[in-house]
Amino acid sequence: MWRMLLTCAALAACLNVAPRDPDISGMRSEGTGPQFRCQLGQRLGSERDSLHLIAAVSVPYDNLIFLRSDSGFSASFEIVTTVFREGTGLYAERITSHDAATMMFAETNSRVRNAVHVEEFIVPSGDYRVRVTLTVDKESRRKSKWEGAISLPPADPLLRLSDIYWVSEDVTLAELGSPRLVEGFLTTEPEARARVQLFSSGPHDVRLIWSILNESKDTVRTKADTIRPTEQIQTHEYTLEVRGLAPERYLLRLEAEGNGRREVRTRQFTIRIPGVPLSVTDFDLAVRQMKYIATGEEYNQLRAALPQERERLFKEFWKKHDPTPDTEENELLEEYFRRVEYANEKFATQRAGWETDRGRIYLVYGEPTDIERHPFEANSRPYEVWFYSQIARRFVFVDYTGFGDYTLVGPEWGY
Repeated sequence: MWRMLLTCAALAACLNVAPRDPDISGMRSEGTGPQFRCQLGQRLGSERDSLHLIAAVSVPYDNLIFLRSDSGFSASFEIVTTVFREGTGLYAERITSHDAATMMFAETNSRVRNAVHVEEFIVPSGDYRVRVTLTVDKESRRKSKWEGAISLPPADPLLRLSDIYWVSEDVTLAELGSPRLVEGFLTTEPEARARVQLFSSGPHDVRLIWSILNESKDTVRTKADTIRPTEQIQTHEYTLEVRGLAPERYLLRLEAEGNGRREVRTRQFTIRIPGVPLSVTDFDLAVRQMKYIATGEEYNQLRAALPQERERLFKEFWKKHDPTPDTEENELLEEYFRRVEYANEKFATQRAGWETDRGRIYLVYGEPTDIERHPFEANSRPYEVWFYSQIARRFVFVDYTGFGDYTLVGPEWGY
């Protein structure tokens, strides 16, 4: 049991830093301030030869600083959205102040509820870079920043498409509303809705083909529509039936063809099981990845269980170690499998990253306080030294093969 206690303590230590969300990579911010998600996209406008560039920002309530107010709890933050056009430099900048409010204290720690903001710029075609900066504490000036790029081709009167957006239930069909940035849906949800704008001034019908592709690129669902152009911007919706889709990552693909033109838009999404991180889509694999944190008895019981029983035992294990059982989220569970994703991305060799020695140490202890890298030293194989000042330990890894497969040397050295 000492191993479980040590590992839980090591994992819990990371929960004092700004929370990270198990969301799709490339949407998350960086910096010392509250983390947020951002997504760039294109919408259609009636202006000739102009396009609408949007930057949608979503900040989990747990990442904001709430103070008690007369009506419950409130948090304030500032967003600076800066748009640069390739070849010309600064194009536009906006500074906006925002407030988030809730009546319930438990919601101030929610990573499910979000403060959402959308900035929209009317721009000519071209390549753009967008920087979004969020500040929540004006005294310390701690900031988080996100940067992304988008290419907007010239408007084509014969066929124009916006990007695909997931939308909430309270948006009328005539509008797109604020995009739903957390692109994961629970297996218990009946459906999700995606929308796109279309414009065509051509004389012929436009054919829309919606497809769902799984991780193997196989088409698991498809739907075709024929649209009669009206010379007005039209909004079209696709209803995704969530039930029946296995937990994994998917791609929603829309192909529009008509009047001699063809356009394709895509949007990623994930189907996940309630109470389980987005990255966990295979319980057998997830259980094997828990071998560093579970006791021998717990691990053997999980591995020996039948598939339907394994899911229940998996949830019971993490519920028992939930540091905040009164909230919707299990931070320990989320953090552990975030580390699995990171290890797979950074430390993979012939083996998955989580199975390597560096991956194992990262899963148990998290980000090192400092890393000394020695890739090219005379009379020495490449090696790294990881320091963890909070637990007074260091770990030495040596690359004996020269192919980046670092092996932990000897015991876990203290210093």
